[in-house]
Amino acid sequence: MKLVVASCITAWLALGTGCFWANERSDSMYGFEGRAVLGSNGHLEGAQAHVKGGAAGLYVDVEANLRDATRPDDPDTHQAVGLGLSLRASLFGILGTEHQLERYFDFGAELGGGGALVSEGPTHSITGVSSGWVGAWVDVGTVSLGSGYLALTGGIRREAFDAPWLDQTQLAVGIAWRQRGPMAKLNLRD
Repeated sequence: MKLVVASCITAWLALGTGCFWANERSDSMYGFEGRAVLGSNGHLEGAQAHVKGGAAGLYVDVEANLRDATRPDDPDTHQAVGLGLSLRASLFGILGTEHQLERYFDFGAELGGGGALVSEGPTHSITGVSSGWVGAWVDVGTVSLGSGYLALTGGIRREAFDAPWLDQTQLAVGIAWRQRGPMAKLNLRD
C-alpha cells in the first residue's frame, strides 16, 4: 500500500494536476477497438470491445467483455459477461509537447474496474462478480482510414476478482480505429 501511495504522489508531483501539461497544443483522441484475450497459459479466454476518448494523454476507456472465469478446486471454466471502465495514461501524450509520434506509436498504463455476470454449473445460475485491474497498453498506428487510422493494439493487465473467483493475468491483442487532433479544435477552453 505504501508503494501505491508513494507512486501516486510521485506521479502527481511530476505531472501536476493536469493544467500544467494540457494546453491548446495538446492532442485529443477517440476511437474504437476489438481485442482477443489470452490467458497467462496462452490460450484464448475471451474478447473485448472498447470505446475510448480523452485529451492531453488521459483517456477514459469503456469496455464490454466476454471471458473465462475460474474458481479454486473447480475443474470447470465458467463464462462471464461484463462491463468495465478504465483510466488510461499515455506517456507521450502527457509528457510530449509535439504530438506526431502518438499517431504511429503510443504506450502507457491503465487502472480500472468493472463487474460481470458469471454462468455457473449445470443449473446455469447467474452470479455477480466485481474486479479491479492495473496494466499497460501499446498502440502501433498503421494505415489511414477515413478521418482516422487503424492501429494494432495490445495490452497486459492483472485483474483481481471477488472471492472465490481466481485472479487473472490477461494478454490482449487486437485492432483499433483512432482519430486524433489538436485539443484546441474541440473548444474545450471556452
